[in-house]
Amino acid sequence: MTRPRLIVLCCTVALLPLAGCGGGDEPSAGGAPTGAEAELPADVPVDADVPTETPAVDPCSLVSNEAMAGILTEQFPSDEGDVTVTSQPLGVLGTTCEYSWTRSSWGEGSGKEFAVAVLAPTDLEYAAAIGERTPIDGVGDEAFEVSENYFARVGDTVVHVVNLETPEASVAVLAAAAGAL
Repeated sequence: MTRPRLIVLCCTVALLPLAGCGGGDEPSAGGAPTGAEAELPADVPVDADVPTETPAVDPCSLVSNEAMAGILTEQFPSDEGDVTVTSQPLGVLGTTCEYSWTRSSWGEGSGKEFAVAVLAPTDLEYAAAIGERTPIDGVGDEAFEVSENYFARVGDTVVHVVNLETPEASVAVLAAAAGAL
């Protein structure tokens, strides 16, 4: 697993609520834009109808450990034994679920990890602005991949999957999580 992508996810999700902090209407040092004009880069559309609050969805409840084990068994067929999955909330905001998985024949400490996060639609614009979007058909209202991060929007909720080993496995988990919304 690539821990840097997971760390970036956690930091991004943790810092997003702070992006609007700062107070007053006074210009900032150096004449930088403040207020609404400073909240989004120029190329990110601002839509007043898009909710800004992270939905009250437990990301670990979207795909149960048993269902996740079934998806991983299907996506990574192997004669290495049964897949076992555990999950736990990650971070103080409770918007990310870390899944850990292993096979019965793997040694102690050789498991793998990936994350599923729940975001507000406005957070999607920040998080997905890291590269070119590749659309994913048939998942949620809108779905795409950008820089090995997989996003699906269903209504006012965005699901983000990161750190699975293959695009096919990432899309399978994304579809299952989006389907639960």
